[in-house]
Amino acid sequence: MINIVLCSDENYASYSATVMVSALENTAEKKEFHFYLLTSNISDMTKNALLETIKSHGATISIIDVDTSEFSTPKLNLGRFGVGTLIRLYMHRYLPKQVTKVIYLDCDLVILGDLKQLWQQNLHGATIGAVNDLCAPKYYQKNYFNAGVLLIDLHHWKQNKVGEKALNFLIQTPTKTKYLDQDALNYVIAGKWESLDLSWNFQPASYRAKEKGYSYLRNRQEELNRSIKKPNIVHFIGPIKPWHPQSSHPLSELFISFSQMTPWPIQPSKRPTNRSLTRNIQAFIKSRKIKRRRKLTEY
Repeated sequence: MINIVLCSDENYASYSATVMVSALENTAEKKEFHFYLLTSNISDMTKNALLETIKSHGATISIIDVDTSEFSTPKLNLGRFGVGTLIRLYMHRYLPKQVTKVIYLDCDLVILGDLKQLWQQNLHGATIGAVNDLCAPKYYQKNYFNAGVLLIDLHHWKQNKVGEKALNFLIQTPTKTKYLDQDALNYVIAGKWESLDLSWNFQPASYRAKEKGYSYLRNRQEELNRSIKKPNIVHFIGPIKPWHPQSSHPLSELFISFSQMTPWPIQPSKRPTNRSLTRNIQAFIKSRKIKRRRKLTEY
């Protein structure tokens, strides 16, 4: 069984459904997929809709209510992040004992490849497999990973108390974490993680890296080009998501398209009609860049 973990509250439950459906639409092994949705305070109506959606797509799901009281402390500076983002730190406390390996997924992804291929990756003794964060050279050079997609050896995770150490780091250093639990996990893992192909966490920065020829990715240029052409997982990093009208990500349409297969279809945004001439010119220039980048991906 391929165990896949997502974490969500009521606000993100619908987006988690899109992630799961996109994964099921891109595998021939639906019956092997079992999703675990760790959640805080979602309604019975939403739970039932999620159960029915995953069942109708030929897979199974367990929706598990978690206790978030340990995360509700004044010492934690959550910033723009909600308590829900910390749930994954304690996933090992809620998953069945027989689950020793999981794929963790954020809720702002769209899956275009077969997660069975990710599941089969060799961790070579590491606790997690992940993709480098490409947002800036300083992060890449520090061997800093993006935590939106993780392949996790849950036995090592528990044995090394990764979640507990990460939470303690956040409590002890509340002003030093820009990306909250991602920073904390990088601190705890301390560079001892297995690097996955860039296509398993395709990030917006990949476009800039290709266009500007970032030197720090020069030795991975072929891999970068391949990840743009055929990404396995697209990660919509940042505060603007595909469901926001102002989203300009070239692949936002794919997230919106898969959402139509859930009980929560996202309506494509319409272009504002009351913009100034300057704003219209800016929008036109931006739209050309979006179209150019969209043509780079074959999907």
